[in-house]
Amino acid sequence: MSKRAINLLLRAMEARSTSLQASALHQVSRGATDALFAAKLLVPSGRIPVVAGMDDYEDEPLEATWSAELKSYGYHDSTGRWISVENQDIAACKVDYGLALAKMLVAFERAGPSRPTPLISDLVWDVGTIKLAGAKAPVPVWFARRLGDPGLWAQLEALIGRKPPQEIRIILTSTPGERIPETAQKRNHIINVADVAGDPAKLAISPQILGARVFPGQVQHRFPIDHSEDCGLVWHGDETLTFGGDKQRLLLQLLFAAYWSGSPVLRVAAVLEEAGYGGQVNSLKKAFGRREDWQTFIKFDDGNCWIEP
Repeated sequence: MSKRAINLLLRAMEARSTSLQASALHQVSRGATDALFAAKLLVPSGRIPVVAGMDDYEDEPLEATWSAELKSYGYHDSTGRWISVENQDIAACKVDYGLALAKMLVAFERAGPSRPTPLISDLVWDVGTIKLAGAKAPVPVWFARRLGDPGLWAQLEALIGRKPPQEIRIILTSTPGERIPETAQKRNHIINVADVAGDPAKLAISPQILGARVFPGQVQHRFPIDHSEDCGLVWHGDETLTFGGDKQRLLLQLLFAAYWSGSPVLRVAAVLEEAGYGGQVNSLKKAFGRREDWQTFIKFDDGNCWIEP
């Protein structure tokens, strides 16, 4: 598996419909799509008989219908001519959530049904419980998708309000961390899968990284500043700061590696390039977006940057 394939899988999970045209995924990345089919994380799921007409309709989506006479799917163009559509162009697929969730939690001792139990159809599933260091009892785990949609978020908020956990609950999601709204129900830890993966090219969640997210106060060893292994968490004084996204975490890893080595000062341009930012992101402020809390421990001046707690 590759990081590109994992990213494509998580994007597919965020799609409005659970049924997707395989040809559309191939347009994003044929190699990644084929890898997901080979791993059985994507499975065939009938057809989606919609195509883009390529004449006067100007790529308008058209319904492909079955012709018993011609024994094929197709549509009539603006002149009335029948245009045949290959089966592979309208073949549909879907994510095998049972297998995907099993791979996410393969590093944990898990109890529960072999297949996830739907709590909200096609949106939220109960995955069972896992043993997590620091928890007094097995921790219930749910999986939810499309949490950036206000209507779907409201459904999840209502559900967790009706079903509060005894201690804590982990809600894994394919929704990117920056798009997950804040919940007032703090016993529910809503975490993007990619933010706690042990390897960006695998689905498997790291018990150490997940434990640091759920119980951050138990893993800080150095003062006045420390960080989790992936730099997704930074402890600075009394604050716990969470950073999402591969590039931000890699940028922090570079800065902290220099800090712990005793030679903390790095060139901003070199750090941004090594972290994978494009040419338009030419400052730390652009790299971190709207947030400003990073400036409490990262300093920059005259093209240089460094950690200074």
